[in-house]
Amino acid sequence: MFLVVWFCEVSVGEACLIHILTSQKKSLCFHHSQSDNYGRRFVNIIEHLAKVKLPIMLLVVMLIPFLTDSWMSYDIKAFFFSLSLTIKSLLVFVLPFIVFSFVVTCLARMGKHALLFTLMLIIMVFASNITAIFTGYTIGSVMVPLISMPVTLDAPDGSGLATLWVFELVPLFNNMNALIVGFIAGMLVNLLDIQPLRELFYSASDVSSWFLKHTFIPILPFFILGFAFKLHADGILSQAISAYGPILLLVILSQLIYLFIYFFVAAKCSFRVLLNYVGNVFPAGLTGLSTISSAASMPVLIDSTGQNIGNPIVARIIVPATINIHTIGSAIGLTILALVTLNTFDMPMPDLQDFAIFGFYYALAKFSVAAVPGGVILVVGPILQSLMGFSDEMLGLITAVYMIFDPFGTAVNVSGNGAFAILFSRLCQCLGLLNDDDDGNEDDKQEPESSVA
Repeated sequence: MFLVVWFCEVSVGEACLIHILTSQKKSLCFHHSQSDNYGRRFVNIIEHLAKVKLPIMLLVVMLIPFLTDSWMSYDIKAFFFSLSLTIKSLLVFVLPFIVFSFVVTCLARMGKHALLFTLMLIIMVFASNITAIFTGYTIGSVMVPLISMPVTLDAPDGSGLATLWVFELVPLFNNMNALIVGFIAGMLVNLLDIQPLRELFYSASDVSSWFLKHTFIPILPFFILGFAFKLHADGILSQAISAYGPILLLVILSQLIYLFIYFFVAAKCSFRVLLNYVGNVFPAGLTGLSTISSAASMPVLIDSTGQNIGNPIVARIIVPATINIHTIGSAIGLTILALVTLNTFDMPMPDLQDFAIFGFYYALAKFSVAAVPGGVILVVGPILQSLMGFSDEMLGLITAVYMIFDPFGTAVNVSGNGAFAILFSRLCQCLGLLNDDDDGNEDDKQEPESSVA
């Protein structure tokens, strides 16, 4: 219990705690040198833990049921499980509003001055995402049954884990409707150019981002912990962790091979050009891997993409518009993880027709992904439950595993955006949407205004 509270307090109040401790470090006066050493060690520990990334923290959370099994009471475990279900109910209730605000804002920010450019960008991003999704389905359908085994539901105490209370809010409308209405509203805002309504949607998007960054992400360890206790009580957690081990290698290899093909096509099948492209975009991918944030890597990606396409101005238009909605790494990774989770819980694999429906809504949902760690799984979770038959325990497990895999997926997302920008700029030049003679010289040309950039 102490370990749970300790870790979560570090994630929620780390900034304030570090500020207080470091600012008062000089004023602290211990009577004995031993106490002074303990004080400095405590400050150093807090500063070190503040740098721990969210995936590592969630990995520790997944291990807590094993570490506390011998002394933590049944009621405490049931409390955390009930808390997880309550958080999940709140998230499901507000998620349609978040999805709507992100979709309509994504389209509204593109402006009406480049309507054809916007439509082409949406179509190409959707096509690229859904291609990666079906690639993940193809790889997963073949490889997952070979390297992943179903678990046996055998609770150690024979009863599993029950809830202490039930709290449920009925959503006013579902995520699918929010996606569709958001697309329609976004296009209407662009066509009619209703500025007050545009500003209202911007404000709604800011509120949604604030909720995810400052409310849900800090309590995410609690959300995962309850389901981890439930899975451990049912005798599933240890088997699931061992089942997901080999999948990490499968996901990373699949993402890297797909990324290689993407850049190979962008380089027109030239290995020399391919190496040049990859060398330029490598720092951006490394930034995404270390920060687990596509947005944090955007300045580096804009610079590397400008070098690859020879036009920094065009790079500043394409990259900010696609940085959070074109995510081939998560498209492949989450799809494979979803199939692994179904196989782990001994559920049938979806056929191509059933998966096509899920893949379509998954590709649409990517336009509403928030720029927060694990933003994809937060939006896609309800779709997994409604179309793939995921239970609450399955959703909790795949959320934790996806967050652990997220750094690698983010690096592929960022690098894939670099390849997409090359191909899309080339397509726009063929259609006359971009000037072929633009050499990107900022000294001689004034950068065009763009609400996206």
